[in-house]
Amino acid sequence: MADPEKGPGGLPFVVDLRRVNMFVGYAAIGLPVALLLLTLLTDICFSGSISHYYYTRIGGDYFVGTLSFVGLLLVFFYSFKGEVDGYLEHRPADMILLKVAGLAAFAIAFVPTNGSGCDFEGQVARVFLTATSGSESYVFGQPPVTGTIGFDFWATLGVTNKVLRQTHLIAAGVMFLILAYFSLVVFTRTNTRASLTKRGDPVPQKITRNRYYRILGGLILLSIVAIAFKALVLQDAGEGLKMWETYRLTFVFEALALISFGLSWLIKGRFLKYFDDP
Repeated sequence: MADPEKGPGGLPFVVDLRRVNMFVGYAAIGLPVALLLLTLLTDICFSGSISHYYYTRIGGDYFVGTLSFVGLLLVFFYSFKGEVDGYLEHRPADMILLKVAGLAAFAIAFVPTNGSGCDFEGQVARVFLTATSGSESYVFGQPPVTGTIGFDFWATLGVTNKVLRQTHLIAAGVMFLILAYFSLVVFTRTNTRASLTKRGDPVPQKITRNRYYRILGGLILLSIVAIAFKALVLQDAGEGLKMWETYRLTFVFEALALISFGLSWLIKGRFLKYFDDP
């Protein structure tokens, strides 16, 4: 018989899935906000997209760290079986999709888009060195380590920029499509008994939550369509592409998708009493 003091899988703690939902939500919202603050408060330039912050100092670490954190939560903390209140209508396929979204988050983090997304003149970019010399006995202040400069470690494996870009875009599309599906389809199901009246109708709080889930899921889809339009139509569109890049619209739509995703998961975690069932 399972120990009531232990969590799933015999873990010596109980996993509070509402808190996990909130951790995912805060991390997703915090990524574009933190990168924007970093841009405003330091000399890091306003990159063309959130993904391009991979190439910046500090911003690159935060970008990779946040997506890795979200990926870990999606892959490992939604593995329950049977009825779990709050997830009564979640199906095995939903759990598989969450793990796919988590793996896609890792791919976005570690397989960067190509190009720096910024003019690094007079600034410090995050770089990788191959064929280094002087690194074994380097002392701070002494002549610097020398080598061939690259912006990512994939160059050492001979992976081309085209492969990197396509892999990155596919991973981003997969992750956001799955997250839109969760907002529009999964979260709108009746997943907790408290969401229903004695007559079997949704309580007002459930109706309100579903309204927000659909709006936020729609905003994620809007962002996907806008970024796909830029990639497929504006890629060689002269003035249109110039205006897009001037206003950093890729960053704007990526931020919109991340904030919508984050808010959806925060609502799922009942971060405000306003969304809680009676």
